[in-house]
Amino acid sequence: MKKKPGLSPHTPRPFWQRLVMIIGIDIFVVVVAALLMGNLHQVTNLFFLSSIVLFVIAVIPIATEIGSSAKIVGKALKDSQKVGSQLKEKQPEFDRGTRMTYLFGLAGMIAFILSILTIAFG
Repeated sequence: MKKKPGLSPHTPRPFWQRLVMIIGIDIFVVVVAALLMGNLHQVTNLFFLSSIVLFVIAVIPIATEIGSSAKIVGKALKDSQKVGSQLKEKQPEFDRGTRMTYLFGLAGMIAFILSILTIAFG
């Protein structure tokens, strides 16, 4: 099998693939939970609960980044250092947290829309 140039084995998946994976797992868990409960009419409620869980997961990375950025600013002001250079060093980590927030936030929105669309089952 021929390797494609420029792709390492640890290349992250594209955003849309990760989103489809999260939504797929969410749908699977909701359907299995509804089947285990013995009531398929609970799909709407389970999608709503999963949207809340996904929104909570979406908030965690951005909240920790804001907290760590505030800590850096406070420490730099206390030590009379430049804040900009220290925040620039932290930028890739902040971007990663932002992408995670977007990913789980969008997945939460889709789960919420699925909860609305599945009201017809209930």
